[in-house]
Amino acid sequence: MQEELEQKTVSVSVQAARLSGRVLRSAVAAVLRKMEQERTTPKVGRNSMKRLSGRDGGANTIEVTGRIRSFERIARKHEVRYHIEKNAGTTPPTWTVYFKANQADSLTAAFKEYTRKDLVREGRPSLLSQLHKFKELAQVLGRDRVKNKEHGGPER
Repeated sequence: MQEELEQKTVSVSVQAARLSGRVLRSAVAAVLRKMEQERTTPKVGRNSMKRLSGRDGGANTIEVTGRIRSFERIARKHEVRYHIEKNAGTTPPTWTVYFKANQADSLTAAFKEYTRKDLVREGRPSLLSQLHKFKELAQVLGRDRVKNKEHGGPER
């Protein structure tokens, strides 16, 4: 019960010479207006499907394969409002991105940047494969050393 109360708590600070009922009522009314405004205005980035299609329906879709986190980062940079759903039946996994039709220009710019970065990423080898290759090279170089008992250290 205590946790529920803590989650639903709102703090309001008012600077006034005398705290009267009118001042308190206007402060609470201002807070409620601000909360309602934040709830109804669409936020940039990932949204729920209900919030995305709230005012006017009509969301377009795009299929995304590959790294979805990098797409999300780029979409937030271009201030696109979107909703992502994972298609569970496919391997490798694909995602369906829903977005508003009036943001098609922003989304095409974001999608172009995402595909450009994704193509560059595919061209270079992965960091783990490079690490394994250098690890094997270090092991091969380390085996050639012979101990020299006179000097106490490995001889090269």
